[in-house]
Amino acid sequence: MIESLISKTSPLKRALVIAAGRGIRLNTHSQDIPKCLISVGSRSIIETILLTLRDAGIEEAIIVTGYKHEVIEERLGDGSRIGLRLRYVRNDRWQKKNGLSVCAARNLFDPDEQFLLTMSDHLFAPEILTTLMSFQLGPGETALAVDSKVDSIVDIEDATKVVCKGPNITQIDKKLMDYNGVDCGLFKCTTGLFDALAAAMVDGDFSLTDGCRQLIASERMKAADIGTAFWIDIDTPQSLTYAMSKLEISDHGVSTK
Repeated sequence: MIESLISKTSPLKRALVIAAGRGIRLNTHSQDIPKCLISVGSRSIIETILLTLRDAGIEEAIIVTGYKHEVIEERLGDGSRIGLRLRYVRNDRWQKKNGLSVCAARNLFDPDEQFLLTMSDHLFAPEILTTLMSFQLGPGETALAVDSKVDSIVDIEDATKVVCKGPNITQIDKKLMDYNGVDCGLFKCTTGLFDALAAAMVDGDFSLTDGCRQLIASERMKAADIGTAFWIDIDTPQSLTYAMSKLEISDHGVSTK
């Protein structure tokens, strides 16, 4: 199992949720609504994520919207129905890489603040949040939840792979041939991530993975192994079906069947 540095307490109270994209690979479901509002059981994907964050102690989620932003904002409102404060930031360039969506929220975080970052189409068991929230970060560092059970990954060809050595991630790319972990799409961050993303900009565009590579270069990209916990990236009709077969959705987020 990939090593991690664990602290006893976590000051995290806020999360950043990226919900700007269209979800083209799931287009049979998302032509009329944003991908994150597709239902998994009795809840939408993003509502399930928000409930899981709430139960882990997160008090406020900042949601970056783009494609059909008004539909998401109307559906979720101020978060009172979920029991979580919600704020919205709009990325009008949502067709570009996802690093732009992350940086759209930069001014909402204090320089010394730590926060969670998650995609709006990744479902994860609560114990992954427990692991990640207790991970101790140094100045400017970011930790990525990593699944070392690489043989069990759904849609492995599209997954972002990583190479981990001790607590450090040393490589990250979808096209890696030799790897020992997979990116779960869930991060614990310092605001050093924003600086890394800005440094990765090429022609006004950059991805979250590009920012991770900047952190790797300075040994500030860490791996938090999720152990046996379940997660899934809902990116295709097949992964949606698989998620519904494996997960129980309730007012308390997600659990495995």
